[in-house]
Amino acid sequence: MSQVFNINRYFFVLIFSVFIFQSCKTDEFKLSEITVKEDFGVKIITPIFSGNDKSGNRKEFRDFIHDWGNPIGDTSGPQTVLQNSDGTFDTIPTRLIFDPSSIIDNLQFLIQGNYSLKDVELVFKVTNSCPFPLNIQLEFINQNIVGPPVLPPPFDGADFNKLPVKPVTTVHSVPLDSIQLQSFTYSKRFKLISWYNHNNFIDQNDILSAHYPIDVSIVMIGTVQTKK
Repeated sequence: MSQVFNINRYFFVLIFSVFIFQSCKTDEFKLSEITVKEDFGVKIITPIFSGNDKSGNRKEFRDFIHDWGNPIGDTSGPQTVLQNSDGTFDTIPTRLIFDPSSIIDNLQFLIQGNYSLKDVELVFKVTNSCPFPLNIQLEFINQNIVGPPVLPPPFDGADFNKLPVKPVTTVHSVPLDSIQLQSFTYSKRFKLISWYNHNNFIDQNDILSAHYPIDVSIVMIGTVQTKK
C-alpha cells in the first residue's frame, strides 16, 4: 500500500511540475503581445568611399592633386614636373598640389521608410606613400544644397629621409553632429575635396613621381533605429 502511495505521489508531482512549467512558458512567449521598443537600434558598418577607381586601380598621388577631366586654368607661377610611369612628364603649377581640388562621386547609401540614423561616425583610413600629408574633406549634397564639411586632421606623409621609404597608415574617426548627420542622411552624392600640406620636400625636388600609391577608405559606423 505504501509503495502504491509513493508511486501515485510521484506521478502527481510530475504532472504538477509539467503544468507549472507549461504555464510559465505560455506566459513568457505570448507572441501576440510582442512589440519592438521605440529605442531599438541595430549597429551597422558600411563603406562610403574606396580609394580604388571603377576599374579597380589604386589611387595615386596625381589623383588627389586635380580633377584631370577639367582644365587647369591659370598656369602661371612656380612649376613642378610629374614623372609618369611610361617615362613621360607633365609640368603643372606647383600650387595645384597644395590648393583644394574637388571630386564629385555618387553616394550609394540610403536610409528610407520608418528608419533613421543616430550615433554616426565616419572612419577615415589613409595609407600614404607620398612625401606630403594629405587632407580629405567631405561635403554631402542634396538637390545642389551643400552641407557642412566633414574634415578630419591631415593624414601623415611618408618619411623620405629614411630608406627604403615606407608608407604611413593613419586612421581618424569623426563623429557627425546633428546638422552633418541630417545632411548625410538625405544626400545622394558627395563632394570629396583633397589637398596636400606644404613641406620642404617640394623645395628640394623639382620632379615628383605621379604614382606614389595612396590607399583611402571611408567607412560609416552608426545605429539604425525606427523613427519615433
